[in-house]
This record gives sequence, C-alpha cells and structure tokens, in this order.
Amino acid sequence: MEVRAADLVKLAPFVDWPTTSFAGPADPFAICVVGKDPFGPVLDHLSAGQSLGGRPVVVRRIPQAARGSGCQIMYLGGAAGPGGQEVKEALAAVRGTPVLTVTGGLGAPGIVDFVLAQGHERFRIDDQAAAENGLAISPKLLALALSVRARAGSRP
Repeated sequence: MEVRAADLVKLAPFVDWPTTSFAGPADPFAICVVGKDPFGPVLDHLSAGQSLGGRPVVVRRIPQAARGSGCQIMYLGGAAGPGGQEVKEALAAVRGTPVLTVTGGLGAPGIVDFVLAQGHERFRIDDQAAAENGLAISPKLLALALSVRARAGSRP
C-alpha cells in the first residue's frame, strides 16, 4: 500500500481542477480516504509539507463520499464495512463534481483505477469521466496509463 499511497499523492500535479472546486483562496488541497483506510499514517507522512498551487495538501478520512465534501482527490478503497457505502454508490454521489475519484481495482472503477499488472502497480484512466467532472488530465499522465478511456471528441 505504500506504493499506492505515493502514487496517490503524485497524481495531483497532473490534474487541473476548476477554481470552483475550492470554496476560497485559503482552502487546502484535500486528499480524502473514504471508508476503511488502507494507508494508515503512510499517506499523511507522504503528503506532509506538500503544497499544490500554493495550497497545503491535507489528508482527510471521511465515512462516505458526498457532494460538497471539500475533497479534490477521493480514494475509494472498496472496503465498505457494516452500513458503509459501496464504491459504486460513492462514485455516483460525486459524479459531475470536480473530484478525482481513485479506486483500487476492485469493483466499479473511478477516474483513476489502480491495478496490479505483471507484478507492478499500474493504473487505468477514464478521461471521459474526468471531463464529466470538469477535470483535465495531463497528456503526460495519460501516456503512463495502462489504458485510457478517451473523452468524447478527442483524437485517438
């Protein structure tokens, strides 16, 4: 999970969020872990002292995905637990909002879906879903993906 935590933090500079995704100029850049936290203190350690666009990076743990949660990146690990929210429900809750959803290769995929391929941590990207959420993903990140679902109207 340490590799996945590091990759999660490294995604942020390759994505552009609309200015409306922040309530104010002093708001932090929030990476949220929904439900069961597979990272423990590793994610906090990796993001400590980091900033993005002049905003400090913070890690939040939230029980459920919801509109208006203040998250720019939302990791949905797939372990809902008793009375918890399933990944599919969580994705639906934030669809159309400026949130980069990240999943762990189990069940419904987010915009970024981490998978194990040939013994290495890799990822797939749904650029169409990113467009629907108002996000722009750098061509550099798209080029590193195992596969990309292109946004409508883009060239192959």
